[in-house]
Amino acid sequence: MTFKLIQATLVIILLCNITYAAGQESTASLSLSPQFCITADVEQSCEIELVLNWETSYPQVVCIMSDHNELEKWCADSPNTHSLTLKVETQKDIQFVMIDKESHQTLAGVKLKVTPTSAPQVRRRYRNPWSLF
Repeated sequence: MTFKLIQATLVIILLCNITYAAGQESTASLSLSPQFCITADVEQSCEIELVLNWETSYPQVVCIMSDHNELEKWCADSPNTHSLTLKVETQKDIQFVMIDKESHQTLAGVKLKVTPTSAPQVRRRYRNPWSLF
């Protein structure tokens, strides 16, 4: 009888720990300001200052990585750091990912979108220049 009680208690403790760990993983958020960069031409570079802000459910040291070649991996010094300011020059979109420094687990992600303005449309003349009417 005591073996079944011990076994049931261990199963309940294990399930509580799994539920607690799963709840901690899903509450991290990463935000980017501004989220868009609008350029005048497709070949023109976007030069912009970005601010990344993040929050986690419990204090942890995070690292920020990106798919942009000129930006290296950045890691916070303490769990109290919650923002990062970057100056970026790019012609294409950049994906930022926040990971846990200890476990290297991905916590959240955000994307900077680079959009060229559309070319001005030429208005078509409805009447032919040689028309009499």
